[in-house]
Amino acid sequence: MEKERISPGQLFALIVLFEMGTALVVPVGFTGEKSVWLSILLASIGGILLFLVYDYFFRQYPDLPLSGYARKILGKYIGWPLSFLYVPFFLYIAARDLREAGDLLVTAAYDRTPLFAVVALMTISIVYVLNKGIEVLARMAEIYLIILIVLGVLGHVLVLFSGIIDVNNLLPVLGKGWKPVLRDAYPYIFMFPFGEMICFTVIFPYLNKLQAGRKTGVKALLFSAIILSITHAVEISVLGVDIYSRTTFPLFATISFVNIADFLQRVDVIAILTLIIGDFFKISIYCYAAVIVASDLFKVQTKKKLVVPFGMIVLFLSMMIASNLLEQFEEAKLVLTFLLPLFSVVIPLLLLVVHLIRKRLGLYGSNISGDHK
Repeated sequence: MEKERISPGQLFALIVLFEMGTALVVPVGFTGEKSVWLSILLASIGGILLFLVYDYFFRQYPDLPLSGYARKILGKYIGWPLSFLYVPFFLYIAARDLREAGDLLVTAAYDRTPLFAVVALMTISIVYVLNKGIEVLARMAEIYLIILIVLGVLGHVLVLFSGIIDVNNLLPVLGKGWKPVLRDAYPYIFMFPFGEMICFTVIFPYLNKLQAGRKTGVKALLFSAIILSITHAVEISVLGVDIYSRTTFPLFATISFVNIADFLQRVDVIAILTLIIGDFFKISIYCYAAVIVASDLFKVQTKKKLVVPFGMIVLFLSMMIASNLLEQFEEAKLVLTFLLPLFSVVIPLLLLVVHLIRKRLGLYGSNISGDHK
């Protein structure tokens, strides 16, 4: 691995910004139920358990990314092609997030700007930062997490003082029982955004304190779940479940209702900045994950050589991925029910089972790193 290192605080910021991503501004898990805020909290439990699986591998193989320990566990002839599948997977999800952000920005604020111009500018900034390395991205995350928190607090205060919150829109809690709450939590919200943590299996080896990874990750996921739950509860209380379920950008719609004494209005910039910041880091981490896996598999010493080509792939793939935002959301259901479960849950659990069997049978010898506590 490179000598770049990130601190637990920086890892916390990266995870929170990644989890927020588009989940803060679109219907989380692409569901529109009244109790979605409760589904988020329930889904976070599964997200934390899944993260503990990723953390276990990190403790077993502290110097290896996902592609490295997959080859150790399954062998070169199975582990290599299985790891390679993660490269197009990461690039595809990055392209989806880029297109989603571009469509939302064009729809909400830049209706006279070509979509390609919006996504191209974002891609250029992502490629520039990734060329600087993971340390620079992590330091930026610390700064932008503070900015995002300030924007969030400001937005919630403005909504509160506008008097547009109607708690009755959230009642009755569990009016239809637990079934719809659990149905939205698993698999939809569990996969988006919590299942997407698979990206961090390539970032963990850069952590400068091995022991802090588990605690930092759990705290970040809990913090993200609480923020997402509160935000979507506020959105539903303002918009009502009918509008919330039909709008593609509920955060923007909520902020647009802010009106304090007919003086303070049009604070839509808060939603726009939230989208840009969150999606920037989410796309960056997906692209970086693809770069690390590809460089590990193909023995590329200078990882920066892959950043520009992968950035171009993500850019042009994002333009071809769907004809409009509605088609994007329809395809998202396939991603949530097939692609993400396969790459985030099924394959890691398969690796875990094979690893534990081989470890119990003593088939690793002295090659395994062991559990670093």
